Amino acid sequence: MNQSELSPLEKAIARKIDKTKGKADRPGYLRKLVAKLHLRIEAALARGCEYDDLAQSITETGVKISTATLKQYHTEYRRQLEKGTEDESQPADSILPPEQPVKGEKISQTKTKTQDKNSHSPSLKQSAVDKLFAQK
Repeated sequence: MNQSELSPLEKAIARKIDKTKGKADRPGYLRKLVAKLHLRIEAALARGCEYDDLAQSITETGVKISTATLKQYHTEYRRQLEKGTEDESQPADSILPPEQPVKGEKISQTKTKTQDKNSHSPSLKQSAVDKLFAQK
């Protein structure tokens, strides 16, 4: 359609549309996007994909992101998640006074029980991949 065929109202709307910024230009958009795609990125990395392949795929959809930015944002988000799971597992232990051993009980047994609990927890990466494939 030719510009001369548009009414004044349509021309005003067209100018407004041309001036609008894309979502990717908004501050924090790429961080939020990477956070939303976290499980899919984890699964792709587990399959052997690399960050540059993923960045290229995202850029092809119209959201420009460099490999370095994708890797940085994804790594930061992963660390936030890991820190959050550590914080959730320790608050009760840090608030309560240390448990006093009963007479005749060895202190090392108490430590071993705590270590056993922590050693059986699945890795964060594996649980993220399991969640993603469970959704399919």
